[in-house]
Formats: sequence, structure tokens, C-alpha cells
Amino acid sequence: MSFTSFLDGTRWSDVYTAATCAFLAGTAMFTADFALTLELQSAGYGGFAIAALIICATLPLVLLAPITGRMADRFDSRALMALSGLVQTAAIVAMAFTDSLYGLYGLVIVNAAGTAVLQPVVSALVPAMARREDLPRAIALVQTGTLTGLAAGPAVAGFLIGAHGAGAALMLAAACALARVLLCCDIRTRRGGVRRELAAAGEKAAAPWRLRGDRLLAVVVMAFCAVIGALCAVNVLSVFLVREVYDATESVYGLVKACWTAGMVVGAWIAAAIIRRLDRDVQLAWMVMACLAGVGLACFGQGVPLFTVLLLVPLNLIGGMFNAGENAALGIAVARRVPEAFRGRANAAVSGRLSAAQLIGFLLGGAMSAVMDVQVAFMAVGLISVAIVLACLPAIRRAARDDEAALAVPTVKPELASAAA
Repeated sequence: MSFTSFLDGTRWSDVYTAATCAFLAGTAMFTADFALTLELQSAGYGGFAIAALIICATLPLVLLAPITGRMADRFDSRALMALSGLVQTAAIVAMAFTDSLYGLYGLVIVNAAGTAVLQPVVSALVPAMARREDLPRAIALVQTGTLTGLAAGPAVAGFLIGAHGAGAALMLAAACALARVLLCCDIRTRRGGVRRELAAAGEKAAAPWRLRGDRLLAVVVMAFCAVIGALCAVNVLSVFLVREVYDATESVYGLVKACWTAGMVVGAWIAAAIIRRLDRDVQLAWMVMACLAGVGLACFGQGVPLFTVLLLVPLNLIGGMFNAGENAALGIAVARRVPEAFRGRANAAVSGRLSAAQLIGFLLGGAMSAVMDVQVAFMAVGLISVAIVLACLPAIRRAARDDEAALAVPTVKPELASAAA
């Protein structure tokens, strides 16, 4: 598999462009989702309709992961990024002119399919832009772009809907998606795009890679998805924690939610500085586990009775920092351990499992709200997260020993082997 990268150093102009594209993609996606959520609520639809909307936005990320991963490895990255942006632009524009609930659901699925194509392409492309020592910073830049878009989307949507209606918010989201299409054409680093027979020859030359074949990475991904799924369950309950338990205002709830995102932005850069000092893959695995435990403890702390709701602010900041740390360490581990020809499939496999865990977590959160006290639910999920980490530690130690044993086995050069024969 051929790809074009900057051989004499990191191509920072491409990294900055990719980060801007991530910002525009995040703004477009979250502006559209938030606008549709408010529109359904204003039209009198209940929680079931909004939950169905969330499922429609998540399910393609799970079901299409095997297909989009292969697409990211086989086809030209620039073409895939542009095509996904055009599909999302068309879907968002159509949302503004659709009154049918089921029509909106279908367009949300199409929009999510564009995101499903984009994610593995960008995740596999960033390691081709940066040298190994610069990769943590490059990933932090792209992650910052995505998080900034995540924070900006709902805020912009709320302002535009209040001033001009949902149609204006959707048009802005479509404009962001179209701007991403134009901007991605400026990225010079490319993957894929070779003829089918050459791609097949490249894959045959590389050793086949499967997630379950990499024990260390498989355990880390399993723990990561389990903890994030558990946290998504209580994420559904956070509004009840702030508004009902502490009787706080909507503004305080917005502040608390924004602090998690702000913590992730800060944490991405702290993680980049730490990861640059970690040379062994097992160190990345330990970092993921430590951050997962930190997120669990932050969740547990939110469930403890506090004398003021403002204590949730530092807890969410700390939780967001740990959340960014685990994301960055896992991304670097995938980039280091997966052969270049299979990185699209690897990133799609990880994101597909993560989306499935998040979807299950949202469904469990709805069930927990009916049978458990909100604060008890937060403490229970925090303890479960820490227990998951502790349960995975022996498996990580065994996988690390296997890696060290494999590295210690001497390899015989082909010319020496033929001479001996």
C-alpha cells in the first residue's frame, strides 16, 4: 500500500489543516444533532423520539466499522474525506426541508455514515504526517480541534435557534461541512489510492493484523470500551444530578458540562508531553489503565454528597483531563503497534467497539434512572470502572511479558540462514 508522507520531518501544515477540518467536522455534527434535538422537543416529541435520534446517530458508527476501515486502507484518503463531507453537507441541507420524523431519522443515519467514513481515514492519516517523536503533539492538535468543535456546536446552535430558528442552525452546520470539503483538498499527505492489484499485493506482503491477535492492545481496548460505556450510563443522569439533587440552574449545568470538555483540551496537551517520554508500548497500556482509574474516581467523587454544586466543576475538569489522557495513549498505541497498511481497519475496529459501548451505556443509563438514586448510580459506576481496571491488570502483565519474550528471540537474517544451509 502506497502513501505519501513528509519523509524529512513532520508536515505541520497538514497537521494544522487536519485539526481545522476536525473542528469543522465536530461543529457541523454537533450543531446539527443539537438543533434536531431541540426541534423535536419543541414539536412535542418525547424522550423515546430523542433516544431514537441518538441511536440513529450512533448505530452506523458500529455497523459500518468493518467496511469503512477497509475503505480507509484501500482508497485515496483525500477522496474519502471530500466524499464524506459532501454526503454530510447534502444530508444536513435536506434536514432543514424535511418535516417527516422518519425522514429526519434517515438523514441522521446518512450524516452518521459520513462520520463513520471520516474517522478511520483521519486517524490513520495523522501518523503518516508526523514523525514518531512528534506524533503525540500532532494527535493533541487534532483532538483539540474535535473537542473545540464539540463545545462550539451546541452553543452556536442554541444561539441561532433562539434568534433565527432551527433552519439557520442547520444551514450553518452544512456550511461547516462544505468548508471541510474544500479545506481537506489542501492536505498533501495521502494514503491509499493505488490500483486494486497493487493494494492486494501490499496487503499480502504485510503480515495480517487482527485486534484479537494483539493481546496487549486487545486488553486495553476492552477495558477502555467497558469503562467509557459505564460512564455514558451516568452521563445520561448528569442533568438530574445538577438540576434535581443540587437544585442548580441551567447555567450551572452548562458550566459543569463545559468543564469536562475544557479538561479534555488541557489533558490532551499534558498527555502529549508525557507520551513523548514513553518508549515502550506497555508503558502506554499502563497510562491508559491509570487514566481509566482516574476517570472512575472522578465519577465516584461526583456521587459523593457535596456541600456545594460548584465542587462538581474541578471534578469534571479532572475527569476530562484523564479522559483525554486515555484517548491519546490509546491512539499512540494503535499507531505504534499496527502496520501502516492496516491502520484504517484498526482505528475503525476500535471506534466501532467504542461506539457500541457508548450506545449500550446510554441504554443502561435510562434503565438506571428508573431503579437507582442518581448519586448512588455515580458512585456505583465509579467503583465498577476501577474494578474493571484492576481486573485487566494481570492480563496486561501477561501480554507485556509475551511482548518482551518475542523481542528477546533472536532473528536469523535470510542470508545467514542460506549460508548455513
